[in-house]
Amino acid sequence: MPPRLTAQDFDQELLILFDAYVHGNLDRRGFLSQAQKFARAGVTAAGLLAALRPDFAAGQQVRTDDPRLKTERLSYPSPAGSGIVKGYLARPAAAGANRLAAVLVIHENRGLNPHIEDIARRLALDGFMAFAPDALTPLGGYPGDEDKARDLFARLDPGKATEDLLAAARWLQARGDGTGKLGAVGFCWGGGIVHVLATRMPDLNAGVAFYGNTPSPSEATKVKAPLLIQQAAVDERINAAWPAYEAALKGAGVKYTAYRYPGTQHGFNNDTTPRYDAAAAKLAWDRTVAFFKTNLVGTAATAASNASPMVRLRGTLQSVTPDSITLKTRSGEVIRLALPADLVVSEIYPTELADIQAGSLVGVGAMPQPDGSQRAIAVTVFPESARGVGEGFRPFDLQPQSTMTNATVAGVATAPDGRNGFPVPY
Repeated sequence: MPPRLTAQDFDQELLILFDAYVHGNLDRRGFLSQAQKFARAGVTAAGLLAALRPDFAAGQQVRTDDPRLKTERLSYPSPAGSGIVKGYLARPAAAGANRLAAVLVIHENRGLNPHIEDIARRLALDGFMAFAPDALTPLGGYPGDEDKARDLFARLDPGKATEDLLAAARWLQARGDGTGKLGAVGFCWGGGIVHVLATRMPDLNAGVAFYGNTPSPSEATKVKAPLLIQQAAVDERINAAWPAYEAALKGAGVKYTAYRYPGTQHGFNNDTTPRYDAAAAKLAWDRTVAFFKTNLVGTAATAASNASPMVRLRGTLQSVTPDSITLKTRSGEVIRLALPADLVVSEIYPTELADIQAGSLVGVGAMPQPDGSQRAIAVTVFPESARGVGEGFRPFDLQPQSTMTNATVAGVATAPDGRNGFPVPY
């Protein structure tokens, strides 16, 4: 099987044309006409379009008949919208009738296609009750063809479609097999709907928007839910409006975290198309699941499931305000972090080797050696209040391949090449 194509296999101008086509700003004939100049080596403009289309089989991560899941197709009422709307529900089979935190999964501008159903199954495997409604229900539902779906989407009543998604959120939140905790994740059009739900639902517990349009900045004062914003780097159509909305969120005191992934295209999380970026998508999805577990399940349940919501970041401060900081990581990713009122800041200052004694609490950054030993490259002496926190041995990002051991020093001896310590995990 030939390797899957990626965004690097296509000219950037062609990708911009495809984005315009996907979002209805350019029809098929217009795309093919403008894409013709990129056709070469026997590949026609139609062939380029075919290469950029979704391949649902290639992107599927969880089988439709996975025995670990219970899935069903349901309908829910939307009296202020389309009347009755259909959707796809997924729960972990092992949960039985136990109550679960719920996540509403909101599709792109093509309706409830196989990729979004797969997203719902992924969330169910992470322990959530996931429901993905189909906004195309009043027009017959997702038609099984992406071009037809996009054309149908242009015929939707935007107001009723929004009411249908709000009704889905309320219906899911009220289910007897749920805890009452509700999160929402959306992609492209769905990401924009997540922002809208956050302004309409003061009791929304968490919202994750992947490259979605933002509301008017005046709406930000209505947002009460914590937000996680996932943005592509090469996405001017969406990113142009973000600075004004971000400023409004800050002004309203909204808790949010925004990530912009270097080198990525709009749609980078969708693993059915060449715009998919595997590394960025994995990082973004890990952050999404951790965010939901923190805000929907709580720290106690999260710890019980051995899934830590902590994300370690190392970077250079770009800016600091009273309520946020901006970091630039080694990879070039720019991350904006909202600061809680109870933020704890730790300071590092120089100390002497002589201060390290038996019983000291230390963190040792080290590099693996050919003989299997570890050579220390940095030692941090912790205060007594840190005893019992983060103990053990693990990979660390001080240098490539470096490790970290947090431990209590059992003994110290002098050696020809320096002092040798004997830490044991505390």
